[in-house]
Amino acid sequence: MTEGFAPEFPLERLDNIEDSLENDEQTQPQLTRFRNEVDAMAATAAECITTIEPELERLRAQRELLADLGPDTNAALFDQSVEINERYNDAQTRLLNCREIENRSADLAGKIRERITEITSQYMWQRGATIASLLRAAPAALQRWPEQIRNSMMPELGEPLTIMQLFWLLMAVGTLSIGLGMFARLRFAHWYDTAGFSNAPPQLRALLPKPLATHAPMLLLGLGLVVTLYACATNASSELAAVRVAGAIFMVGVGFVIIDWLTGPLSPAAQLAGFYPDHVQPLRLRLRVFVLAIVSSYVVLGPTWLSISPNTPYDPLTKVLMILLLCGLLWWVIIYLGRIRGLKRYRVFRYAALLCVLTAVLAAVLGYYNFASYLTHGAVRTAAAAIVAWILLWLVFSLFEMLVEGKTQAAMNVRNLLNRADTDSRTGFGLFQLSADILIWIGLGVYLIYVWDSSGTTLNQLGDLVSDGRNIGGIKLVPLAIVQGVVSLMVLIALSGWVKRLIDRRWLRHMNLDRGARDAMVTLAGYIGFVIAIFVALNVAGIDLGGLALVGGGLALGIGFGLQAIASNFVSGLILLFERPIKAGDFITVGETEGFVRHIRIRATDIETLDNQNVLVPNSELVSGRVTNWVLRNPQGRLRICVGVAYGTDVELVKSLLEQVGREHEEVISDGGAPAPRGLFMGFGDSSLDFELRVRIRRIEKRYSVISDINFRINQVFAENNIAIPFPQRDLHLISLPEKEAASATAVEPATPEPATPRSRSPERDDLTRHFEQSLSVKCPIERVWTAITDAEQLQTWWAREISIAARIGGHVQATLHDDTRIDAVIDVFMPPRRLRFAQSTPDGERPLPTGPVLQELQLREDADGVQLTVRVSGIPADEDWEGYYRRSESHWESSLQELNKLLRSTKDA
Repeated sequence: MTEGFAPEFPLERLDNIEDSLENDEQTQPQLTRFRNEVDAMAATAAECITTIEPELERLRAQRELLADLGPDTNAALFDQSVEINERYNDAQTRLLNCREIENRSADLAGKIRERITEITSQYMWQRGATIASLLRAAPAALQRWPEQIRNSMMPELGEPLTIMQLFWLLMAVGTLSIGLGMFARLRFAHWYDTAGFSNAPPQLRALLPKPLATHAPMLLLGLGLVVTLYACATNASSELAAVRVAGAIFMVGVGFVIIDWLTGPLSPAAQLAGFYPDHVQPLRLRLRVFVLAIVSSYVVLGPTWLSISPNTPYDPLTKVLMILLLCGLLWWVIIYLGRIRGLKRYRVFRYAALLCVLTAVLAAVLGYYNFASYLTHGAVRTAAAAIVAWILLWLVFSLFEMLVEGKTQAAMNVRNLLNRADTDSRTGFGLFQLSADILIWIGLGVYLIYVWDSSGTTLNQLGDLVSDGRNIGGIKLVPLAIVQGVVSLMVLIALSGWVKRLIDRRWLRHMNLDRGARDAMVTLAGYIGFVIAIFVALNVAGIDLGGLALVGGGLALGIGFGLQAIASNFVSGLILLFERPIKAGDFITVGETEGFVRHIRIRATDIETLDNQNVLVPNSELVSGRVTNWVLRNPQGRLRICVGVAYGTDVELVKSLLEQVGREHEEVISDGGAPAPRGLFMGFGDSSLDFELRVRIRRIEKRYSVISDINFRINQVFAENNIAIPFPQRDLHLISLPEKEAASATAVEPATPEPATPRSRSPERDDLTRHFEQSLSVKCPIERVWTAITDAEQLQTWWAREISIAARIGGHVQATLHDDTRIDAVIDVFMPPRRLRFAQSTPDGERPLPTGPVLQELQLREDADGVQLTVRVSGIPADEDWEGYYRRSESHWESSLQELNKLLRSTKDA
């Protein structure tokens, strides 16, 4: 680069371009070529500067090293010094020339952009004849149309082929294409009915091919005609009207396919409140007519009709008529969109589009054809871009929801590849979903700039800003480099997760290591991968890693003073990972906290208690405090159950019964792997003979339930064998009072008992399950209440933070409540507008409840006072493990019904 680049030629070319700009006769295409040429020279000059500067620094160092040569210096060294000086001077000269080229190119590019903007503005506001004048001249224009159509339709054919032969060939190809399309449509209809999709809920694999099969004749007809024309005509291109007509048939078919899918039951439009199915057919009709108008304008006005800048001249009357047609149809569609309840929140954008269409109509009527064309094309392209972005955002959301749920095999494979577990899937995928959404929005913004920038210079300026950056406060920020750094960080984090999974499943599983050692090594690999990803991302983003030394010094000082606790917890976490006094899955006791270790993180350890509460204990407490690890060496443990019997009881019988009860329990080890259950006579108590049953159980974390089971069994066995458990005996001393005092005490009137305070009725329960009921009365139509409990958008305002519901028998209800409780259920009773019931599914990997599913039922009853909504939640297991769920569910429904009452009252007032 430094040897082959000759700066004098770009400088001379820049002088020529600058002289040409002084002439006012340049057209916009010429200015665009000048701009591209100047940008290319600026890029070459920047590359020249980047290459010469390091070479110049190296030559300067060598020059300073040989600067102190005396008269008696070796001739070879002297010649080398002269050569270095010459090379240094030459490099310095070329560097100055390259910088001059860069500066002059930047100035000249600015002048060219200003000139392009000026020419575009003049052309945009150029006024022609009014529509009244055009209509008066319409007869003459109509007389010219047949000749124009004939000239644009006639293709140039080879020697052996004539126009009539081409006509019959096109007829044959068209007939064959329509026949194949009809055959494909009939075959799909037969498969659709045979597979039972007609009476089944909507499925993606059936709904996506359906529009293609429906419009297959039109698609194949247009495709066959286009291929035939390109094969036979030597001048086949979009400039030829015959090719445009054939292509228009294919375009209409593609447009109808997109419209059918966009308004289908599994499209993003189906999620809009109040859209499906009432507004499907009317909106499809309007959109299809609009597509026909767009394609007709392409056929009549040529391929540049939908260009960004209206630079190609057309017949004014034809242009005005097409503008008015498109504006009228666009107005027709936008007005109808206002009827859809789910789109009412976007009324601002609808009003802006209507204003744009109205302005375009007025401009066309007054003779500002170019400005009207600019507004029309901008509105059409913006609407199309918004629809595409909307579909992409919906697809991204659906894809990541599928990955989070992980119910399909493909989703499970992706989750395993990225090493995302069920507990952290939403957070882990959130970063990728956010990045995808940002890219879609950036792409939409760039395209809209491209659409509405008539001069075509704004994107070049933004491109220069993104690639070159700007100096802010002495720091050069390059947006492109920052984006590359973020993308590198995401890719490396994903790669780190894949490496962690590879280490865990392919290498560590084949080593003789316990679970704690594997977790420690996997976690350490994750830390190392994250640190490497951070440093690589910073380097890609253009941040000097050498400057991090100062930051590291300040961070160390901060750790020494204000971040001692964080540093202590971090080091303690490393100690826990390497020393492994506790590990994931252990059952431990720390102070008053007792539960299972779920995760050992950088700052704290996640302990899940027996009440399903997650407690974060700082790592320093686990290292420096007293911790009881019940399963450190052995998951087994010993239980001591004390019981007393009445004096005179057969002690040998008590001993044998206690040992029998111990052997009967499934958790008690009685196969010789540990000492057998033993009943011990421990002593003579005040009122009982004291015994103790000692057993060893397989899992010490289940000691509470085992103790309870054994106590129940001991009580039952003792009752069957007439063994009494005595009450504690207490001595009662009676003191006789004198008769006078006794009489006065007798004369005192007894206190009147206070009325009992009413207590809340205890929740009803049977032996296995428990349930509760809550009700709400409101004065409004029963259909309004039914909509509030079956519409996803309204359910999100009073019942759940996120919800999707298919309101039908067999439909799924998937919701995330405000306390992060997830509900996955199936509707088994659906009786509009009276009754709705859904049964909660068992989470993946867990066995179904022996008591049956948890049922949540909503029943409406209408009377003279209004509508009464009764909520009944039943089937909750009646054991302590479900106590927390019962309380949360009861509290959630109580607060939700209050929110529903507010919603219904506000609707009534409105």
